[in-house]
Amino acid sequence: MEEKIVFVDDNLIILGLVRDYLVQEGFCVFTASNATDGMRLIEIQAPDLVLLDWMLPGVTGLEICKYLRRLSSIPIIMLTGRSGESDRILALEAGVDDYLVKPFNLLELGARIPSVLRRFDLSKFKEA
Repeated sequence: MEEKIVFVDDNLIILGLVRDYLVQEGFCVFTASNATDGMRLIEIQAPDLVLLDWMLPGVTGLEICKYLRRLSSIPIIMLTGRSGESDRILALEAGVDDYLVKPFNLLELGARIPSVLRRFDLSKFKEA
């Protein structure tokens, strides 16, 4: 079964590049260019992982992360241009599971996604 990913980013070029790469890597990817559509996709698709840009217009990716953390433990990777140490700390405190600064290497993102998903694979702990 291919994992579902929702990717929310207002940069359409990055949205397309990441989507195309992840589809090529075998993921089922749903994209949104704003917070409202992103939250709707997350609700409808119930993805295995969320990729969030911090600097979305209106509601930020950080606010989406905080909201999602109140509801679930879905894995979240923040993809952002914010590279400061305090930004990383804020994101981690908000519940982000991994943090990647733009510009990033698609191969690195491709390696981080399975790593984060492995940490959330609790099926191996279920009783037989």
